[in-house]
Amino acid sequence: MKIIHLSDPHIYTDKIHGIDPVSRFKKALDHILKNHSDADLFVITGDITDLGDKESYQLFIKIIQDANLPEQLYPKLIIGNHDNREEFKKNFPSIQEDENGFVQYFKDLENKRFIFIDTNLDDEDKGYYCEDRQAWLNKTLNQTSYDKDIYIFMHHNPLALVKEETDEIGLQQKEEFKKILLSSKKNIKHIFFGHQHITSSGSYCNITFSSPRSTWFPLISNFSNQYRLGTANTDTNYNIAIIRSDGIIIHTEDFLKTEVNWIE
Repeated sequence: MKIIHLSDPHIYTDKIHGIDPVSRFKKALDHILKNHSDADLFVITGDITDLGDKESYQLFIKIIQDANLPEQLYPKLIIGNHDNREEFKKNFPSIQEDENGFVQYFKDLENKRFIFIDTNLDDEDKGYYCEDRQAWLNKTLNQTSYDKDIYIFMHHNPLALVKEETDEIGLQQKEEFKKILLSSKKNIKHIFFGHQHITSSGSYCNITFSSPRSTWFPLISNFSNQYRLGTANTDTNYNIAIIRSDGIIIHTEDFLKTEVNWIE
């Protein structure tokens, strides 16, 4: 199975920090159509727009419609800290929400369950996963049959990517989320997230994880003892996950590099 994981397009009607997010997002979609139209699932893990406004969501919808992606690749969406939950739900009424109005749902494909969770808190960059949302995830995990492999998609990083003191904008309920992962006896195989605009991968609670950079504005890892953000003309990207019966492989697609010299 092939999964396309893209994050943080920050769609807006103008340039942001001198960069056009729309142009870059369109180039990513063109690259996907050319190279990965055979994929089984396409997920965008939040910060769909930069300001969470109706005009930007409508622009996003038009871009997707004009991209002519195969039907199975109409993207599954979750919200990030730059999105507005209520405005998002108005513009995407077909996307499911849980009993408390959070944008949380799941999709089953073959022997796999893909779970999409809502870590947004209004007017905060930090991730938040309240008790109601935790209860929904616990219930969903408990109701998943033991023969299904589980993959979780979220916007905020569930663990500090370097040091705790440098992770001011990650998930705040790290211990609660960790407890859910550890207490679940189901087959949670991988966690996909975005938010930090950097490429990362590793293992957490014996579960592998990965994140792509933003398609708009990639950042670089912060290995200092204090919180800071930095840029270095890093390429934008999205990720491709190849799920096999014996493992998962994550590939990075630097979609702005379109000239490929294939070695004969």
